[in-house]
Amino acid sequence: RVYVGNLSWSTGWRDLKDHMKACGDVLRADIMQTHDGRSKGCGIVEYSSPEEAARAVEELNNSELSGRQIFVREDREQTTGSNNRHGGGGFNNQRSHNTSYMQGSPAEEGCQLFVGNLSWETGWRELKDHFRQCGEVDRAEVAEGNDGRKRGFGLVRFHSAKDAQAAIRKLNGVDFMGRPLDVRVDNKA
Repeated sequence: RVYVGNLSWSTGWRDLKDHMKACGDVLRADIMQTHDGRSKGCGIVEYSSPEEAARAVEELNNSELSGRQIFVREDREQTTGSNNRHGGGGFNNQRSHNTSYMQGSPAEEGCQLFVGNLSWETGWRELKDHFRQCGEVDRAEVAEGNDGRKRGFGLVRFHSAKDAQAAIRKLNGVDFMGRPLDVRVDNKA
């Protein structure tokens, strides 16, 4: 499976499937949608083999579809019982419910941001896609409670503190999915 981002709002699943079949047998192509059926500008494409998916990442990343330069990467979200077209993972039950969930390779100080006042519809992919305009995003997560419901905040880790500061300047207080974001350095990182 691959994740495809920066899709035009007008791109349908057939358009996506037709574009992506240049790299192999597409079993399924889905456009992620909001609860009212509008495109979120991203989708998932399932190939019949991992090799075809890898080829799509290599050959179709930065290609043009419906007048937009799309990006294609391996889909990192595990399929669960939930409908992946309507959200993303993060803070699931295998993780603790504090900021230690973003542990990984050491990063320079000031790279991780707390993002508050997120819409309940915001998944980690939408969050990462939105913050990518400010620099290289290593990881994004949206907090969920034990019941699986989103908690309205998340964390974004940039590759550099400079990009993180640019995101604070550019996105703090700015509307995203109908809510003004609260963006600041995560002091618990």
